[in-house]
Amino acid sequence: MTEHLIDRLARWSRERPNAPAYTSLRYPAPGSPDGGDYIPHTLTYAELTAAVASLAREISARTASGDRVALLTGHGNGYVLAFLACLAADRLAVPLFPVGRHPERLTGVFADATPALSLIDPGDDVSAALAGNVLVVDPSRTVECAELPPGNAPAYLQYTSGSTGAPTGIRVESENLTAAVGQLRAAIPAAGTKPIVGWLPFFHDMGLVLTLALPIWSGVPGTTLAPVDFVKRPVRWLRACSDFGAGTTGAPDFALALTAATTTERQVRHLDLTTLDAVLNGAEPIRAATLRTFTETFAPAGFRHRAHAPGYGLAEATLTVTLTPQDREPTVLEVDRAALTTGRARPASTGSAVALVGCGPPAGQRIRIVDPADGTILEPGREGEIHVSGPNVCVADAENWLHTGDLGFEHNGELYVTGRAKDLVILDGRNHHPADLEETAAAAAPEIRLVAAFGHDDGVRESLVIVAETPDADAEPAGKIRSAVARTHEVVPSTVLLVPPGEIPRTSSGKVRRGECRARFAAGELRPH
Repeated sequence: MTEHLIDRLARWSRERPNAPAYTSLRYPAPGSPDGGDYIPHTLTYAELTAAVASLAREISARTASGDRVALLTGHGNGYVLAFLACLAADRLAVPLFPVGRHPERLTGVFADATPALSLIDPGDDVSAALAGNVLVVDPSRTVECAELPPGNAPAYLQYTSGSTGAPTGIRVESENLTAAVGQLRAAIPAAGTKPIVGWLPFFHDMGLVLTLALPIWSGVPGTTLAPVDFVKRPVRWLRACSDFGAGTTGAPDFALALTAATTTERQVRHLDLTTLDAVLNGAEPIRAATLRTFTETFAPAGFRHRAHAPGYGLAEATLTVTLTPQDREPTVLEVDRAALTTGRARPASTGSAVALVGCGPPAGQRIRIVDPADGTILEPGREGEIHVSGPNVCVADAENWLHTGDLGFEHNGELYVTGRAKDLVILDGRNHHPADLEETAAAAAPEIRLVAAFGHDDGVRESLVIVAETPDADAEPAGKIRSAVARTHEVVPSTVLLVPPGEIPRTSSGKVRRGECRARFAAGELRPH
């Protein structure tokens, strides 16, 4: 019989009832300058199990088998309780966020998911039109110990961030989740012996699987702080890793760069990062410079470069596809930029080079690189669409392969991701990857906050458009961007549009929505300086 997440929780409750299961950190007001200004709220395995069993009974009484339940609780123990209670009640959880955040997206998801019940925090004011049937989740409420039912229904409905289109619901079965956490546990030995700490939002796959489900599966303490508390003071993330002796954590590239840029030398001296074995990094392009800077910044606190664990994954694969093994330094491959535009990844010798960070070998799945035009399987070093097959994959074709829509190549058994097929800018028969163009544009002018690069067809030919956010209307960055892109990529942007901060559309997780940006540019809806 397959063991599920709820079965693991029940096991730990029997074997170690008084051990800490999950801790939520709250930051009521600025305190110590080193980031240790939190109040911890901890649930033991016995307390969490009793609360989950009690809430599962209430959910079952208010819904029918097969119903969907929206999670609208804030980030913390209440969310952990709500998610696990849905599994225990055999209801399909829909991980979301409190009403009031991203209202348009939430309305769209509700229209698609049609949840029968919404779980909210005490004191929340939720409109009946949106939430309908409402149940309050209070992790502080004392309940009598009760036995958990064996949850084995579909696990949850994961809505993607919508970076290339409207939010899409991915049905994740319990078997997919079980496979995914098992794969992570095997790839990261520290995840089975040391605490897991994170701040990633639970309504995204990386936060849900890595920092909520994996600690429960592995039987190690989980600790979380809210994403907004990380953004306010990024050092809080590493302070929590230091205080709780984290072995595993995770964050996308921007978070590593932000933390390194905002942490002072004094704050570094108060950190102990010697326990960190794996910092999973994914969800967006991973830059070699970010990894180097992070290591240089936090080496005085005991951080080791080999703790960086770049990987590749997506919601349709229940998070992880490939992952750099624990205790192996991340790989950086410099490839010839001109050759890459023709779909070949050749090590750079002379001329312009682009540094790509390896995302590791498959973590319990199979991958293949396929020519998007004719379906031919390509040999290592040839760029094509990434296909994935494995027990963690939720959406697949008749042959059980997931067509990811992402481009990449294999080299020495490792996957290198180069971008999205939909986002490729094809000019004069050469492929230009937006992330590469955007990195060049951002480096050309330090005043640039955010960049979107995309192709625009004016009815005559495809041309390159670069939209850049900048706080003022000074036209100088446009010339710098045009010159840098022409020099580095041998293509001249037809348009460099400077816009105010906040004008480039992004997903709820901060990714640039290039498709929407392209559509708004074509319609003349982008507001220039």
